[in-house]
Amino acid sequence: CGDLRLRDNPALHEAASTCDEVSVCFCWCPWEEGTAGGPGAERLQQDWSLQGTALQLLIGEALRGLDGRLREDYGSHLLLLGGDADDPAARRHGARELLLGVLDAARANHSRSATQAVESALYWNRRVEPWERVREASVGTAARAAGHVVHACDGGFLFREPEACPIFEAVGRGQHIFKAFWEGWHRGGQIRKALDAPRKCTPPEAAMVQAAIDALPKGCACLLAEALRRGVWPFAGEPPSSRRMPGRKVTEAEVRNISAPWAPLTEQGAWDALDRFQRGGGLGRYRGSITRDAGPNKKESRLSPYYRLGLLSMVDVYHTVDRSQPEVQKWMRRSAWRDYAYWMLRYWDELMERPMRLAYLDLEWPGDREKLEAWKRGRTGFPLVDAAMRELMETGYVQQNMRHTVGQFLVEVLWLSWVDGEQWFHETLADCDVAINAMMWQHQGLSGVSQWLTGVDCHPVRHAKKADPDGAYVRRFCPELARLPGQYLHAPWEAPEAVLARAGVRLGVDYPARIVDDPDAAKEAFIARMQECRRRHPELLASGGADSIERPASAGGRLPDHMRSIYALTERSVKGGEAIRRSGGGKAKGKGEDRGVERSGKGGERNGKGGGGSASMARQPARWARSQGRPQGGWLRGGSLAEAAEAWHDEDEDYKASAPPGQQQQQQHTQGSSAAAAPRHTEKRRRWVARADR
Repeated sequence: CGDLRLRDNPALHEAASTCDEVSVCFCWCPWEEGTAGGPGAERLQQDWSLQGTALQLLIGEALRGLDGRLREDYGSHLLLLGGDADDPAARRHGARELLLGVLDAARANHSRSATQAVESALYWNRRVEPWERVREASVGTAARAAGHVVHACDGGFLFREPEACPIFEAVGRGQHIFKAFWEGWHRGGQIRKALDAPRKCTPPEAAMVQAAIDALPKGCACLLAEALRRGVWPFAGEPPSSRRMPGRKVTEAEVRNISAPWAPLTEQGAWDALDRFQRGGGLGRYRGSITRDAGPNKKESRLSPYYRLGLLSMVDVYHTVDRSQPEVQKWMRRSAWRDYAYWMLRYWDELMERPMRLAYLDLEWPGDREKLEAWKRGRTGFPLVDAAMRELMETGYVQQNMRHTVGQFLVEVLWLSWVDGEQWFHETLADCDVAINAMMWQHQGLSGVSQWLTGVDCHPVRHAKKADPDGAYVRRFCPELARLPGQYLHAPWEAPEAVLARAGVRLGVDYPARIVDDPDAAKEAFIARMQECRRRHPELLASGGADSIERPASAGGRLPDHMRSIYALTERSVKGGEAIRRSGGGKAKGKGEDRGVERSGKGGERNGKGGGGSASMARQPARWARSQGRPQGGWLRGGSLAEAAEAWHDEDEDYKASAPPGQQQQQQHTQGSSAAAAPRHTEKRRRWVARADR
């Protein structure tokens, strides 16, 4: 899924502009879409398909909306392709066989009455997931061999396609990945113009459509409208087992419950949601830190399910909003992280399961599986964590800061693998996105490109003062605690027995007892295990303590031949240079508090909070930009290279992991015959940082 709309749908627009008749098809073949060992997922161990997930339930509702628009605007229809995923016979017919069957039948039927040659063509919007790339290549090769014309279009799912951005070229010049991405991404060309919905999209005659359906294996094709006459489940076969509720089949009630917060799941409903976000004050809150701010200061658009389903196009929204506003610029920067995630997935096919930092490949995860189940069901005994996990189950959504809160608890407190958390989010999120999910859980497990999340204090009690100051969030999703006084709400074990009795709470009965006594001690022990794992692999570390990331084979000649690995900055606490802090709320002093950085003295020196100091600039003044030969201008304006360092520093805790400002050095990463120069941090640049921050 990802393009269930009429507006700014390049494949639909091109097909409608060039073809006399257009049949709009949706293929649902989950056995070839990320299942372990399947095409494009040969080395994966987990099931990353969408079968039985919360997102599949939303897809069914969105298909209904798309079919309605096709009928209303064009008198057309949506043709649903794909057999019963539980039927071994149906699984022999994948997208390639079904799409070619439709093309062959259409060409044969038209040729009987045509006086000249009939040209049949297949259009689709490209995807980046490894299994989608394999499938697209297979479909395209077979279609061309059968004499059909093939058009693979850039979609509206990303601002820029990964291959168009010279990111590895920046890595080859010695930049660490986060900085290299932004530089290469901005050099990826103009963001394409958005497309209007087609003025016409003439469907084939009904008899032709029925002939195509009849030509395919039984049960593998039908009009969506016919499928919906059987009930709310549009896909072939019986509803699958729910991955949110193991042991149960998906029911109509589950579909209604998970869809209700996002209804109507239509293209117009998505644009209405965008309008509410802009006019209702949500966009105006996009100042400060997106990751650290919570509760009353949280930033969220709640548009991610609409993007994921393709009811909204990223490109269309980009050209619609007023990008001269600083809040819009910040929101657009955050939206571009989708491109960052899909660039990673494009070149690291095992991003979902294999640590990017090679030193952590053999890190053991001794966590208790019963605790994993308690975490999934919101039964950890820590109310803030439990409320977030229950919200996830109830709505298919949880705000960004709360995602980090529950993620940090799972990984650093319960010592359970980040893959376990990623898998559960994949199964339960209404905005389930394999690339973004993998990137953020890699970060949460400290094995991804960035490690700054360990410097964000998400202690389930301390953090609650900011995330849920009045207790409304916990009272909503943990109603058994609703009568507890606020001073005990986030730490009910501290309440006297008499207070618990008056509130009707029996710990261990009405509400679970804590599954961990001291989260801080557990986190310190986790970091110690990470440090020990790194010490076992000195050959995978760069001078200065940066970690090595495997060079992807698919990067080809975009990286110098001698560079066999890439370096990623390492958080000071992980390197062992600073202890985990227990006090405060993760809040730093002074102007830099949103970045967790303390500043003092005339030189603008930074004292490491969480991630240590940074030699990179917090603001990039125009004079410095000119000295580097870089164009200036606002971020994301006309697709040009942005020079406000906000582009690099939005959620740029990555930079705090680089060399301390008192050191003037150039890190050299060597591994065998490979060498990659780390960026040089000069005193001149630091003086500009100090002046810009004042």
